[in-house]
Amino acid sequence: MTKISPRNNFTVVVLLPIVWVMLSTALALSLSLYLIFNSGKFKEKGVIYSVYAAKPLVLGDSTSSIGSSDSRSSSLNQLMEAYDCPLAGFGDKFVSEAEKNGIPYWFVAAISFQESNCGRKIPSDSYNAWGYGIYGGKVHKFDSWEDGIATVSLALKKYYFDQGLNEPCEIMKKYTPPSNGSWCDGIEFFKDKILNFKTPL
Repeated sequence: MTKISPRNNFTVVVLLPIVWVMLSTALALSLSLYLIFNSGKFKEKGVIYSVYAAKPLVLGDSTSSIGSSDSRSSSLNQLMEAYDCPLAGFGDKFVSEAEKNGIPYWFVAAISFQESNCGRKIPSDSYNAWGYGIYGGKVHKFDSWEDGIATVSLALKKYYFDQGLNEPCEIMKKYTPPSNGSWCDGIEFFKDKILNFKTPL
């Protein structure tokens, strides 16, 4: 067993803590002086941080709106212009009716692409780009494109989404029963076109 001499004991018990305190104090003092003398440099470089970077939301305040600046309506308009659709320019109507009825904004537009080549192939003077109420010799006519968008959006909500049918292939069975699956494939195709449309630079 090794004996600790009084001299080693003094070094371990007294001197080591004193040296540790002195080094810690010197380090803290150096760091404090550095921060004090260099604090202006941080401000000059714009490195200023704030605990509250964003203002809190106010109850009852809205942070979104639907209008011509809505990117969804703008994308719809540009996509329809690219395909030379008569429905180009009605992006706001598609989006506002979808919002009002709680359905995806792309759905009614995708149906128009699938059913009538986005309004290019419709019964004369019908404004019916959706194949809505068209069977046999019967043709449902709308007063305008806006009327058609509003009516079809409401019908999708009332007769499909409110009944738990919200996928294209589920809706197809009721909307166009004779389809062999090509209708829902077409809706999915145009959904992807709408959602992934990139504005040309």
